[in-house]
Amino acid sequence: MTESVPGRGEPYAGIERSTATAWVGWVLLGAIMLVLLGAVHLGTGLVALVRPEVLAGGRADLLVPLSLDALAGFHLVLGATAVVVGVGLVRGYRWARLSALLLAGAAAMVNFAFIAVHPVWSVTALVMIAVVSYAVSAHGAEVAGAYGDT
Repeated sequence: MTESVPGRGEPYAGIERSTATAWVGWVLLGAIMLVLLGAVHLGTGLVALVRPEVLAGGRADLLVPLSLDALAGFHLVLGATAVVVGVGLVRGYRWARLSALLLAGAAAMVNFAFIAVHPVWSVTALVMIAVVSYAVSAHGAEVAGAYGDT
């Protein structure tokens, strides 16, 4: 038996009224960016494992004194973490909001470190990190409310 909307007699089709603001869009943008970033890191890690000659002798060897296997493992773990956190952020989970803020803090430090090398991109990334971090911290719970999970 399906529930009906009071006074209308129609089957209940979802949420009648949401209190979510437009900031939910910024939270979802951050989640999508995390999933895409995770996919890139997973791809890089798989390339480093399957075809290490593609990355050998490149900038990856010069930036950090790690073997390609260690670098591949780091990329795989970071990529999987970002994908899981991004999906959790889309669902509005509290642990995902906290994890997203921790990942954003790490990304902010990395972009601040490279501000002299890539000033336009670093400043753009820092502004995006600030906006998405605000949206996640202040309005992240609205995502769960938009799904009807309070």
